[in-house]
Amino acid sequence: MSLAADDAKLPSDPEFRAAFIGYVEWATRLAVINSTPGADLDYQAPVLHWGWGVAPPYVPGD
Repeated sequence: MSLAADDAKLPSDPEFRAAFIGYVEWATRLAVINSTPGADLDYQAPVLHWGWGVAPPYVPGD
């Protein structure tokens, strides 16, 4: 993803890249959890939002 960010000419400063990669990792974890056979999907789960802070862990039912 960092190479794709380079190709897209996204900012290269460390703070931006850390937030960007953290967001991608968070979204990937959710995708893996939700695509597991037999997964109990939460259709009321929060929509992913961009932010500069650390991505919060997903807690079902919150």
